[in-house]
Amino acid sequence: MPESLNLRIDGLNMETVCANFIRQIAGERLGCANIGIEEAIHRDERRQRLQKQIATLERKIRNEKLFNRQVELNAELKRLKRELEGLQ
Repeated sequence: MPESLNLRIDGLNMETVCANFIRQIAGERLGCANIGIEEAIHRDERRQRLQKQIATLERKIRNEKLFNRQVELNAELKRLKRELEGLQ
């Protein structure tokens, strides 16, 4: 049986009420409440894309036989991880 979800109706207009519903449903995925809902969604999508790219790159590094190519891929991996840290 799914866990019930009790949403609070907060806000003075429909836009604010809808944004608050989205934040309540998404929970911590959208981050802090001091940025707009569109920006929070954009950041979450970017975070997911980066996580997928990082996983793919880590797989490539494990399978790469050439040391020089591993070094290049590791540099790219570090760059992506720094970018991901900046989003959190």
